[in-house]
Amino acid sequence: MHSAASYDLMQARVADMHHQAQRDALARAARAARPAPKQQPGQRMFTFPAIAVRRVLTALAAARS
Repeated sequence: MHSAASYDLMQARVADMHHQAQRDALARAARAARPAPKQQPGQRMFTFPAIAVRRVLTALAAARS
């Protein structure tokens, strides 16, 4: 490949990477600025099974003693 064409191709790739990095930074900032979802009034807190299991085991251990 001719050196001038290679240089132009490299410049285009670098510019594309800069634009992509800028888009990614804007997307991260938008996600960080988004408010956290609020819990509905009647919704249970057991969104993670591990929390539910831990609470059940704690209740069983308390009942034994």
